[in-house]
Amino acid sequence: MLRLVFGALRRRRAQGLAVLVLTVLLCAVAAAGPLYTAAAGSRVAAADLAEAPPSQRLLSVHRAAPTGDDPATALTAFRREVEAHLTDGAGTAGAATAGSGETAAAVLGLTQTLTDDTGGFGRKVPVAYRDGACPHLRLDGDCPARPGEAALSTHAANALGVRAGGELVLRSQPGAPKVHLTITATYERQDPGGTWWADPLFGPGHIVAGEETLDPVFVPLETFAGAVLDGPTAVYTVPVSTSLIDRLGTVNTALREAGFDTEAPGEELLDRVAADRAATRDGVLAGWVEALTLCLLALGIVGRHTAQDRRPDIALLKLRGSTRRRMLRLVLWQHLLPVAFALPAGLLLGWVVARLAAGGGPAKALAAGGPTAEQLPASAAAAGIAAAAGLVVLVLVEVPLLRTPVAELLRRSAGPARRWTGALLDVLLVALAAAALVQARSGTVKGVGLVAPVLAALAVAGLLARLVTALAGQTGRAALRTGRLSLAMAALQYHRRPGIDRIFALVAVAVALLGLAASGYAAAGRERADRTAAELGADRVLTVRAANQRVLLSAVRAADPGGKDAMAVALDRDAVPPVLAADTARFAAVTGRALPHLPADEDDPPAAAGTSLIVRAVNDSAGPLRLVVQLVHATNGAAVRVILGPLDPGEHEATAPVAGCAPAPGCRIVSLAVAGPSDVDGAPGPAPAGAGLTVRGLRQGGPAGPVLDGGWLGDPRRWRSALSGPVILVAPKAGALTLRVPPPAFAGDAAVPDARAYAVDTRLPVPALLAGARPHGWTFGEALLSMFGASAVPLDLTPIAAPLPVLGPAGVVADLAALQRALPDPVSPGELQVWLAPGAPGDAIAARLAAAGVELLGSETARQHERRLAEHGPAFAVLFRLLAAAAGLLLAAVAAAVAVTVEQRVRAREVRAMRTQGLAARVAVRAGAGGQLALLGLATLGGLAIAAALGSAVQPAALAVAGVLSVLVLGGVSAGALMSWTRGVRREGAGR
Repeated sequence: MLRLVFGALRRRRAQGLAVLVLTVLLCAVAAAGPLYTAAAGSRVAAADLAEAPPSQRLLSVHRAAPTGDDPATALTAFRREVEAHLTDGAGTAGAATAGSGETAAAVLGLTQTLTDDTGGFGRKVPVAYRDGACPHLRLDGDCPARPGEAALSTHAANALGVRAGGELVLRSQPGAPKVHLTITATYERQDPGGTWWADPLFGPGHIVAGEETLDPVFVPLETFAGAVLDGPTAVYTVPVSTSLIDRLGTVNTALREAGFDTEAPGEELLDRVAADRAATRDGVLAGWVEALTLCLLALGIVGRHTAQDRRPDIALLKLRGSTRRRMLRLVLWQHLLPVAFALPAGLLLGWVVARLAAGGGPAKALAAGGPTAEQLPASAAAAGIAAAAGLVVLVLVEVPLLRTPVAELLRRSAGPARRWTGALLDVLLVALAAAALVQARSGTVKGVGLVAPVLAALAVAGLLARLVTALAGQTGRAALRTGRLSLAMAALQYHRRPGIDRIFALVAVAVALLGLAASGYAAAGRERADRTAAELGADRVLTVRAANQRVLLSAVRAADPGGKDAMAVALDRDAVPPVLAADTARFAAVTGRALPHLPADEDDPPAAAGTSLIVRAVNDSAGPLRLVVQLVHATNGAAVRVILGPLDPGEHEATAPVAGCAPAPGCRIVSLAVAGPSDVDGAPGPAPAGAGLTVRGLRQGGPAGPVLDGGWLGDPRRWRSALSGPVILVAPKAGALTLRVPPPAFAGDAAVPDARAYAVDTRLPVPALLAGARPHGWTFGEALLSMFGASAVPLDLTPIAAPLPVLGPAGVVADLAALQRALPDPVSPGELQVWLAPGAPGDAIAARLAAAGVELLGSETARQHERRLAEHGPAFAVLFRLLAAAAGLLLAAVAAAVAVTVEQRVRAREVRAMRTQGLAARVAVRAGAGGQLALLGLATLGGLAIAAALGSAVQPAALAVAGVLSVLVLGGVSAGALMSWTRGVRREGAGR
């Protein structure tokens, strides 16, 4: 048996090789699907994690943890208990692979919020320890190393009036023991947008319901030993890995059941990862189904032509008395050997292609993102099932020959075709394709959309094949009548050639699917470009760090005085709705997109540029009062606090030195606050209820002149109280400003009102653009928005329909300079950026910014952003469909070449007979080659027409590329058979 099998394979090497190649491709496509889906799913999850805000990339676990006298042991026990719930089946927990691919260890910490007792108007101050704190701080001083030492943020130091070397006094509650901390350094955050700062328990200060919480003060771990800090919260923070995100719900539930509180990635991120993976899975499955369908069709066509070539062999076996079972076993073995060799080769090829395609390149694929051992069994099973299906198809197409009579098998010309069976099949296919398209568009039956395109392409290609075959017969008869012999022979051979319609349909479907995949790939690239313009904002974006927004604004304007190349931007993505603050006068020049006009301030605000301030005020209370003047430098944004007084009852003047405001442009006035006598530490305490102070003038020492005259002080448009919480009464009138502390709202009310009167030196409400729905709280009232950690600011909103850059369909855009003058007490500068116009000298601008104290943290161009978007599900899906369609085209080309090879023997006998009757060699060559080229050319054009008809977003350039590629592949694969045919005909002509 085996000798007969090997002998048959040797005699028909071309057909056997074709079956081997097609089966290898079939198994490769089947194996690549599960592997590619798993690898791409892992990469899209990693990309979603990397692009998510830092707070959504973390799992923060916390619980009250009394430390006693040994906080280190308490923290270690806490860590051990948390990691017992995080440990996966492999036993890993202490580190997690972040979305960027780096390995980040868990971070432990302790925190307890106390109340300032130094003189900061009762602000909340979190006392915190965290692993590796000092490397994440830009310290002006020494890192705290001993118990009782602390590092305080620059903003908190300004708010509390404490400097390095001073003492910070805190309490857990009134009457509780004081906590004395020695300030060894002030700090600014390193990489404020990084994951180390993303845990909300260690985040920047904020204001909620009028109650301000300052930035955390960092202390050594030993500070938590003892009974004073007796109620800290232990915190375990770890970046979420792609493996952890799959079991995050289970882990989160287990931690909460164990008594822990958790801050985990929200549903928005999880939904985005799930949607990305679903897009990958659906796209890969669609391409997988299309390619497998083409593989089986190509195998069927190749098997049919191979079977036709074996008709004499089967007739000989029947004449020798072989039974059908023995012949079936022989046929089975002839196909089983190539399939058996193809299975491991296809599995290996699919594994390599999946790694290369999903990994983004050879080096990256071998390093990470490739398929793992978990997917290999599924991939091997898919390849095995596909190989078995291919074997069944190959055997089934030969079964009818085993029942064919010997006389019919020995006929050299094909018998009469059963045209009614083909017509019935075409009708059924058209009906099935129409039903599939309707169901795919309605979405009532899940999964139909995966097979709808290939069914529609098959139906249309079958109809085109019948039409072309009929036209070929008419063309051949007409050419024969007019004496064009080459055309007549080519057309009539095309018309009478058995199975020609199947080859036409296969090639047309392969070209159509390639055209659809190429159009989808091109459309996805264009969509990424549009999305980049919307999400990035400019051609190049610099992420920077500055002391505050004023420093950035001044530095950018100095670096680009023409206003054409660079624009300062501050983002607050946590505001509701999110805020984009930009130097709007430069927006159109830098981005190329125009915004509706936002009115800008024209008047310069009052400024203090001297070395001292003098106030003239009337104190109508029973005891001394003080006036606290809060200023901010007009250029560098440094906060300056001046305490004037004490002012005894009656009208008096008081003088105090001012440091950091000279020379011009000096400092602008932020607020005036009434305060009471100093406490034991020398800081001003709260003014008593009913106390009132009327400010009649504020001027600078020397010849500099007034800062606030009667016109400003008495103008109601220039002053306001805080917009939330208990506040003092602010009464500007008759050339003076009166600040009065109201009595308690009810007996026992211990709430301390906000004693500040804010200077209004800009247009209020601030002009702003609003995209999306108006928040519910603004429907009937004034639009008040808290942003950048400051008190709420009133906005004058102009609705716009277009999506906003960076923020998308919902958000607020305001002028950065106007917000700087309207924000009373910004706590966080937000996410600071510099947008650059196309062609801007980015390196030179970055150097000028660095010289102005603006540090460059990162840079991203539009092209880099597009490459990052290519890491998401839709990009992987269209890539796989393109690769699958290319494989389908190769399958069709091989099948067409096999058909040519099989027909060579029959056609050689026909040409030999016609040459004997005087047919010229060139006519025979033209007829033979022309018929095959017409088949491939017409099928290619038909496939492109099908793609144009079925595609929802046709890309003409992509279709043109698909057409050229189809011509090259189909012509290249068939060229060998055609050249062999041509040489044989000419050699016979020379022999005669």
